[in-house]
Amino acid sequence: MLCTQPYMSCKTNADSQVSAAAGRRVIKVFNDDNTSRALEVPTDVTARDVCQLFVLKKQCVDDHSWTLFEQLAHLGIERTIEDHESMMEVQSSWSVDSSRFCFRKHYAKYEFFKKPLDFFPEHMVSVSSETNDTMAHSQLIQMFLNSSMCSEVCGYLHAREQGKKSWKKFYFVLRRSGLYFSSKGMSKEPRHLQFVAEFGDSDTYTMLSPTKMYGTPTAFAFCIKVFELYD
Repeated sequence: MLCTQPYMSCKTNADSQVSAAAGRRVIKVFNDDNTSRALEVPTDVTARDVCQLFVLKKQCVDDHSWTLFEQLAHLGIERTIEDHESMMEVQSSWSVDSSRFCFRKHYAKYEFFKKPLDFFPEHMVSVSSETNDTMAHSQLIQMFLNSSMCSEVCGYLHAREQGKKSWKKFYFVLRRSGLYFSSKGMSKEPRHLQFVAEFGDSDTYTMLSPTKMYGTPTAFAFCIKVFELYD
């Protein structure tokens, strides 16, 4: 797995690919074959609503795998838009015309909720340093999903600093408070943990051609896009 240094992006009022109407907008959604379809929707429409509309209009079998993606072609990244997200809010963050919505199947869309243990290998999960309790692996995952306490997910990732081309391997720690990397081996001491991102105000994207565009050491990569909000 790979991680890049988060890049900053500011939310704007850009309305590319949107046509204003009284309480309604027109959005354009692309298919896998690069064809597109325009759809007039309410301004409060969610990603789940749009998925259902396209399933009906295209007469698809609704097997709960149809998904909307936000694709930022100029950066070579994309992410799954969660069901509850506002389509207008997502689109308002775009600053270039190469950004677009894509509609296609994603069979692992709900796998995290169906099989959470598959996403947390036992050797990567531990009790937070704030507690000294020993718990079974399944108990740690339930604590992670259902309580205010949080287990830690740890492991090595390659990271690249902004403005640099080389990738370095660091030990990362994921906590409820955010993602950190250790400046000294596998140490989790506060003085060695460097803050990377907090996920309450950011989105995680996968890279489409990471080796070609960013020179990554493996074929899979992701990045964290952090939004700064201004009044």
